[in-house]
Amino acid sequence: MNYTEVVNLALSYSDRSDAEVTDRMDDFLRMVESRVNRLLKTQDMAVRSLLQTIDEQEYYTLPSDYSGLRDIELRPSQNSRSRNTLQYLSPEQLNNRSSMPDKGSSSVYYTIVAGQIQIMPPQPDGKILEIIYYRKLLPLNDAQPNNWLSDSNPDTYVMGLLVEISAFVKDAEAKILWDQRFKESIAEISLDDSDSRWAGTALQTRAG
Repeated sequence: MNYTEVVNLALSYSDRSDAEVTDRMDDFLRMVESRVNRLLKTQDMAVRSLLQTIDEQEYYTLPSDYSGLRDIELRPSQNSRSRNTLQYLSPEQLNNRSSMPDKGSSSVYYTIVAGQIQIMPPQPDGKILEIIYYRKLLPLNDAQPNNWLSDSNPDTYVMGLLVEISAFVKDAEAKILWDQRFKESIAEISLDDSDSRWAGTALQTRAG
């Protein structure tokens, strides 16, 4: 479903056509998308980004649509098949390690600080940080009428909008109902994503 279809269906379910509600539908959509971005981390949201290291630089800015990290690896060059998965440390742990560097270790560590990735130890020019991250939903509007969620799971948008409409018009009973339906749809998307990641025949061990 596209933007217009999602909005119209939500208005039909809520039986509202007054300007007090219809004029705020874009605001309600942003509220729904904020909830989805916090609750969902699926393959449909995963994208790949490459950053080139700068000599002795520790901090690299995360993409503006960043919603969570799935994986980060370091490669000697863009075409290299060799790669080293970075190990996560909390900001405090990374600070402690930087004050007492282990010169005999080849491990590279990272943390997330104020919208940036901090790596330790800093790397020389030209290496590649390959980041797989979860991207925020592209905001649904007239200019951007579709995104992966509206195409694959439009019910999540509709239920989310009904939560916001019910809250706005102070219908507590309806809000509880639609919020339960919204959370069910989120849980089903997460379960389906988990199933698709591990689909296939289980590995078997043969004796002899």
